[in-house]
Amino acid sequence: MTNIIRAEFLKSKRTMSSKLIVVFPIITLVMAFVLTLGMTNAYAESAWNWWYVLLLPGMIAIVSYLSVIREKKNGYYNIKTLPMEQRKLMLGKIAYLGILVLVSNVVLFAGAILTTSIPVIGAAITVVVLTITELWQIPLFLFLSEKFGMVVELMVCLFINVLGIIVAPSEKWFILVSAISMRVVTPLLHVLPNGLRAQAGEPLLSSFVILPGILIALAHFMLLTYLYLNWFEKREVK
Repeated sequence: MTNIIRAEFLKSKRTMSSKLIVVFPIITLVMAFVLTLGMTNAYAESAWNWWYVLLLPGMIAIVSYLSVIREKKNGYYNIKTLPMEQRKLMLGKIAYLGILVLVSNVVLFAGAILTTSIPVIGAAITVVVLTITELWQIPLFLFLSEKFGMVVELMVCLFINVLGIIVAPSEKWFILVSAISMRVVTPLLHVLPNGLRAQAGEPLLSSFVILPGILIALAHFMLLTYLYLNWFEKREVK
């Protein structure tokens, strides 16, 4: 598996994907800086909120699409010629994309700790929690990219994340997987899903949602990965 992941990094070297994992966090930080000019203790809240409700899912969708397109351009040569199961090769690709998500979260964290308005330890934990709770998007977006293309993929991405914003503050947050990451990072960042700073006594600051949220998101990730790998293995490589 390590060799497969290393090969993915070599294939993506000097490609758009390798740049986007840094460009997207920087865009988020610039947006937050511009939108909070003149405001006190609002930069970090804005940066994190824009990141996990819109820019991060969008980055995952685009990078997943670029990964699929890169394979299509060479006619899935690597997958057809390497003496490995297609399932294992695609699992390595998913792991590679997961690492990219982690790197992007680290970049965002580094740029958002310029202010003390967000708990630094909570933000550091958020890097890991957000990476785990967003993994489910990778197999979903790989499938949508392969089957329907980028336009449909981005429309689905936007739709499910808008629903997530609506559902996250409610008691039914655990039902919709796109709401989970927004909900579980609230007690870590002290930022509500709508971007406002959470006040003391706010029910959404309860940390008891973190572990259940992570487990539910991981269950979705494993199920979607299983379904995607089965679909990919059975599809006719054109």
